[in-house]
Amino acid sequence: MIILVGLGNPGEKYKNTRHNIGFEIIDSIHNYFDFPKFKSKFDGLYSKKNLYKNNVVIFKPQSFMNLSGNPIMKLRNFFGVDNLSDLIIIHDDFDVSFLNIKIKSKGGHGGHNGIKDAIKFNGEFFHRVKLGIRNSKSHENNMKAENFVLENFSNFEKKKISKMKESFNLSLRYLIEKNFSLFKKTVQENFNGV
Repeated sequence: MIILVGLGNPGEKYKNTRHNIGFEIIDSIHNYFDFPKFKSKFDGLYSKKNLYKNNVVIFKPQSFMNLSGNPIMKLRNFFGVDNLSDLIIIHDDFDVSFLNIKIKSKGGHGGHNGIKDAIKFNGEFFHRVKLGIRNSKSHENNMKAENFVLENFSNFEKKKISKMKESFNLSLRYLIEKNFSLFKKTVQENFNGV
């Protein structure tokens, strides 16, 4: 079984903020692959489907970003996923340029409070798909990360994100198969070709 977790904050107030791109990706996967309706459990929303010969669970913790770890642990325990390499967490990254992708397995939290809490409750040996949100505005205005991540995406950025979601879904098979280099390569190729 593979668990795909998108990080974000619940509620309308945060819906279009940069910090919520993990939620957006999970919603996009949910729609594109016609997952069953989300169920509310484990302090989050989850859905399950067989995809590319794998049981895949998608999950959006609803306990706010800084408290994501315990809901993820509850979900893992329920489905008996002890191997952390079957856990893939998708989240924003302030240190990465807009919509660039970095994939990291194990290690520290890099200042991301959602990942920090995920490590606290689950250990560090899970995979992270980091989606860059940094843009020229954050650089020029020398904005603090905690303020920048809670701003909404611009209309231009939203159009780009829409294309990114499409290319993400077209490449999802490689993510589920944990072929991360091919996943990253095909996302970029699809993104440039969309």
